[in-house]
Amino acid sequence: MKTKSLALAAVIATAMSAPTMAADWFIGGAVGYQQDTYKTDSLLEGKDKDKQKDMTYQVRGGAYLNDNNRVYGTYSYNSDDIAKQQGFLMSYDYLIGLDASNKLNWFVGATAGMNHTSPDSKDFSSKNTFVWGGQTGFMYKINDKLSTEIGYRYLKQDYDLDISNGANKGTFSLNDTQQVYLGVDYRF
Repeated sequence: MKTKSLALAAVIATAMSAPTMAADWFIGGAVGYQQDTYKTDSLLEGKDKDKQKDMTYQVRGGAYLNDNNRVYGTYSYNSDDIAKQQGFLMSYDYLIGLDASNKLNWFVGATAGMNHTSPDSKDFSSKNTFVWGGQTGFMYKINDKLSTEIGYRYLKQDYDLDISNGANKGTFSLNDTQQVYLGVDYRF
């Protein structure tokens, strides 16, 4: 729990300092593909792992602090055969210029936030949980106002429930989420 608290505190502190340092604000969106890993372990049915794949949709806004640092918040939505998820994330990325004009950048960063998971089954309840992870990808600055990126994000999930259905007892969990996305941002 200490690591999660430190990660969340670092991301929040960076985001809170953005207004005093920000050079360029931006808004944007992304669409992509999301894979969730669900696990069940019950007395009657044993252990089972299920990977669900579906689309993810994201809206975000933030600030470029300088040529190498950006902070942003993201709202994401995903619905698969097992659950619907809404994520509220704060992220920090370090950008590494790959050309002399810094039009093409590789980014790597950290993310922390909350995820609201609503399982489709009446046996499981909706729950807000802490999520944390990181992302990497490539960003291309089309012009002074418009940029696009392709990225990969990994999120560790803390969604765990105890199963108690008659004689069947066990656990149900959402362990992790992986996303591949394509985004477009507008700077103002």
